Amino acid sequence: MIDLSWRLATKADRSLLQGFTCTEPAPRQKNKRPLPHPSPWELDVQKWFRGGDAIADAHIDSVHDGRLLLCFAGGDLVACASHARLKNPSIETPLRRMLEFDGPIRSLKAIAISVTYRKKGGELADRVMEYSLEDMMERESYASTIVISRIDRRNLASEYFAQRNQFELLDDLPEPDQLRNWFTVLEADEDGAQF
Repeated sequence: MIDLSWRLATKADRSLLQGFTCTEPAPRQKNKRPLPHPSPWELDVQKWFRGGDAIADAHIDSVHDGRLLLCFAGGDLVACASHARLKNPSIETPLRRMLEFDGPIRSLKAIAISVTYRKKGGELADRVMEYSLEDMMERESYASTIVISRIDRRNLASEYFAQRNQFELLDDLPEPDQLRNWFTVLEADEDGAQF
């Protein structure tokens, strides 16, 4: 098992994140021009972390308990995860109504695994998800918390990852940009979080 350490990102981590790679580069033509990326959703997530938007979003979302978590193995950045309490009435209100839920709703914005650790059975990804969900539960004082996440419908690996971690498809909130909503309910007990 990989020995992991975690910490919150700060503005000083911008240069560290600029070197974070969670997808392979686009293939190139013989003339060296890039072809379209085979997994544009992965490229979007990598740009979000690398470009400083993830740090900026965590700062903006700090009023909603936004957090950007960095995961290290052997001193190397191997994963990132971002989440915040949902405070978007256009999503939150119908979601509450549909699920008949009045507790906190958190948004799992993104999880990214370094290319060095990808396609190795999902152990690191599952541990990053577990840590992220535990971090969310520690931030809430309610017995139940709903976590919602949006996944590109073409990203079958992430949909399988979500299902493996007890997320269910919430298809009653269609999105025009090919993102589908997934959710799970976290339950706390006296010993901590149960998912």
